[in-house]
This record gives sequence, C-alpha cells and structure tokens, in this order.
Amino acid sequence: MFSACVMPERESAMILLDIKEYVQSHGQASLKDIAAGFDLTEETAKEMLAHWERKGKIERVGNTCPCSSCKECSAPCGAVYRWKENQ
Repeated sequence: MFSACVMPERESAMILLDIKEYVQSHGQASLKDIAAGFDLTEETAKEMLAHWERKGKIERVGNTCPCSSCKECSAPCGAVYRWKENQ
C-alpha cells in the first residue's frame, strides 16, 4: 500500500484511521508529531497523510517554526496538517 512502509495492508489501514482520528481531534498536527506518535518514519507518515490529501480530507497548512520565518533561527521546522471541516 505504501512504498516506504513495510507492514501488512490491514495494519496500515488501521494506522490511516488512527491518523485521521488524531488530526480530527487535535484540529491540526505536525508531521513530526504524527510520525513520533505512531512510531513511523517521517517519510511513511507523509505518504499516509498524502492518502488523506488526495481524498480532500486533510491539507498542509504551513510549518512549525518558533520564529516567524524559517530563515531567522536554526530550529528544525516541519509541515503542519489540518483536517478540513465538514469532511
């Protein structure tokens, strides 16, 4: 199902639903939080989030960054995803 993910299809489907519930309940979540929370690599988490993006259920809304621009500090920044309302 997911190229970077070597897991049974049933398990990946369950994780997809868990990610859906996580983002819905939090309103938005960073890629790093999702990857860490589900014990996935960021690449695998990104592929799973892309599944929901293709369905129009989730959208990437920006980056986490402690400053106003990713050019002003040396902190790592990452993608943030938001569940679309009424989807």
